[in-house]
Amino acid sequence: MVRGIFTTALTCLLKKKGFLIVVPSMISATRFGVKQSHNPPDVFVADREDRQGVYVEGEAEQADTVIEILRENLLDVVVRERTWGASSFSSGLTFQGQLGRAFYDLEFPAESKKTLDSLRNEVVPTIEGHHKFKMISPHDVDDAEGKIGSSPQARDELAYDLKDKLIYQQYALGTFLQIEHVKPNGHLISLREGEILGYRNGKVSLKRKFHGSGSFYDGLEVPKEEGDYGITEAQEDLWSLRHSYFGSDGQLKGELYNINTPVEFYPGKIRYVDLEVDVVKPVGQDPRIIDKDKLTEAVEEGHLNERLATKAFEIGQELLKQLRERQL
Repeated sequence: MVRGIFTTALTCLLKKKGFLIVVPSMISATRFGVKQSHNPPDVFVADREDRQGVYVEGEAEQADTVIEILRENLLDVVVRERTWGASSFSSGLTFQGQLGRAFYDLEFPAESKKTLDSLRNEVVPTIEGHHKFKMISPHDVDDAEGKIGSSPQARDELAYDLKDKLIYQQYALGTFLQIEHVKPNGHLISLREGEILGYRNGKVSLKRKFHGSGSFYDGLEVPKEEGDYGITEAQEDLWSLRHSYFGSDGQLKGELYNINTPVEFYPGKIRYVDLEVDVVKPVGQDPRIIDKDKLTEAVEEGHLNERLATKAFEIGQELLKQLRERQL
């Protein structure tokens, strides 16, 4: 049983893998020619409250199979096994913990959403960005996709126009953006917001002011001092972002390159899942990769798959190479 904004895409994928949809929504029944069954579902899938992913609950063996299928097909899917009572389905479905049942909280970052957009497009005309836009303005998405049928070649143009209307036009100079830094275990860290210094071609530059002193910048072993500020540069769909830290006199203190799932732009914020490893470059010192052990731990805990961890480390190595070449 699948419910929520990812229903068509996930139904398409799970049917391909041999799953029987026993309680289809009316729309799914029409799109897939699926009939209602009297058999109760072994697995329930429904939107998380923030619609950044889904909950998967059901018979442990069957639920685990669903999880493995999603791991295999969605490069940056983040998987968190939850204890009972940790959350509930936004659809109103509620469950009591039972022996032999499993409950998972899944996050679909940018690459996963793109794959799900493509799967949905196999069933019904879908613009790239569909699942992200559904979180922002469902009505606008429906309007845009209603125009694809008569003009399929306009799919990319419609997607850009919608992104421009819903997101880009809000990125005016002097406005502030939140940074949602999501850890693999689900902990959401809201970094200090930044004032937009510039926005062009999917790249935004933010100035972030820091207050107080006594602590150190992560990985740089450089003290924070009153009057320090940072410049954060984030490019949409890029697997990293750069933080440059400056003293009150404007002198560079160091750089940190955060490696993450591709950056997503939303109204008033950017969002990504942190992949734990970073590349740091203190002034006057060689760059280095840090926190590889944290990435390994995230894989061992089942949050990230091996392919994603390998990609994160490769991105770190490439950044390291670029920074060393810059020094020459």
